[in-house]
Amino acid sequence: MQRAEPQEFSRVLSSMCTEPHPTAREAAEQFLASNPGDPGTYGTVSTLEREAVDRLGTVAELADPAGYIASGGTESNVQAIRLARNRADTRTPNFVAPESAHFSFRKAAGVLGV
Repeated sequence: MQRAEPQEFSRVLSSMCTEPHPTAREAAEQFLASNPGDPGTYGTVSTLEREAVDRLGTVAELADPAGYIASGGTESNVQAIRLARNRADTRTPNFVAPESAHFSFRKAAGVLGV
C-alpha cells in the first residue's frame, strides 16, 4: 500500500492541524490581548453587530430583537435558548425542536435548566 503525500497547506492561513501562516500568526499575536467583542475597544464592530441584529429582527418581524453575532452554531443555539428563557413569561420555560435538531439544543436545555 502506497502512502499518500500530505496535503499542501502553504495557502492555508490557520488550521488545528498545521502551523499557521506567518502573516496569520503575526496578526493573531498583534490582537491576542484584545477582545473584538468589547464595544469600548471596537465601537464600529459593536455598531455593525447591532445593525445586523436589528435587520434580522426586521426580517423576523420582531418588535424588540436581541442577540449578538456568535462564532458558531453551537454557541448561537445555546445563546438563543438562554435569551428565550430569560425573556419568558414563566418560571418553567420550554422549547420544541424536531429530533433532527442539532445536539446543541439538548446541551443548552440541560445547561440552562429549560
